[in-house]
Amino acid sequence: MSRLDPILRDVRARLAERRSQMSLADLRASVRRDESRGRRFLSALRTGSLAIIAECKRASPSAGPLSGEVDWKLRAAQYARGGAAALSILTECDHFHGAPEHLAEVRASKLPLLRKDFLLDESMVLESALWGADAVLLLPVALDGALLAELFAVAQQVGLAALVEVHDDAELERALSLEPDLIGVNARDLTTFEVDLATVERLLPRIPNWIARVAESGLRDERDLRRVRAAGADAALVGEALMRSSDPRALLTHWKTVLRG
Repeated sequence: MSRLDPILRDVRARLAERRSQMSLADLRASVRRDESRGRRFLSALRTGSLAIIAECKRASPSAGPLSGEVDWKLRAAQYARGGAAALSILTECDHFHGAPEHLAEVRASKLPLLRKDFLLDESMVLESALWGADAVLLLPVALDGALLAELFAVAQQVGLAALVEVHDDAELERALSLEPDLIGVNARDLTTFEVDLATVERLLPRIPNWIARVAESGLRDERDLRRVRAAGADAALVGEALMRSSDPRALLTHWKTVLRG
C-alpha cells in the first residue's frame, strides 16, 4: 500500500457524499463553458521570468500542520501584493485540511486559481468550474490511461486549464500524449512522499517549450527556484515555504527581486 492510497480512499468517500447532494446530471446542467478561465491561468504563467504559483494549505501528509491560517482572503492578498502569478488552493479535507469554500474566499485577490485536489471523475472537474477555479490538477498516478484522457477532455470542454502533474518517465509520456498546454513535474514521489529536485531537472527538459512547464514540491528558497528555472521551468508552485513564512508577501517580493537579478 502506497502513501497515496488512504488519501484516495477518503477522497472517494467525500465525493460520494457530495454526489448525494448534487448529482452529476445537475452539475452538467449548471456548468457553462468559459474559455477565458483557462486562458487567464495559462497567460499568468508566461511572464518571461519564473512565475510563482503560491499555495494555500494548512497541512500536508508529509509535513504535518503548516499553519493555523483562518483568513484565506488576507493570505491571498499578501500573495498577490508579493507578486504571485496565480494561486493553488488545496480543497482536500482529510489530509490537507482544505475545503471547497476556500476557492471563493480567495477570489478577491483577482489572481487565477488552481484547484489542487485528487480529481477522480468527471463530476470533480465540473464542480471545480462551478466553485470558481480557472484550472484543475490531473494526476496520472491516480488515473488510468482512459480516465486521464476523459478528465482532460472534460476540462477542455468547460474551459478550464489542466495542470497534468507527472513524477516519472512513464507518466510524462502519458501526459505528452494528451498534447496539453501545461505540465507539472513534481519532485515528490506521491507513493513514498520522498522529494528529489533531480526529478524536475531530468524531466522538465523533455517537455517541448510550447507547453508551459511547472516545477512542484521541495522548493524552499531562491537557490531552489534558480535551479528549476535553469532546468526550463516557466513557473514554480510553492506551498510549504510560503505557509511557514511569517511574512509571505516579503518573501515573495524577495524571490521576485532575486530572480529578476
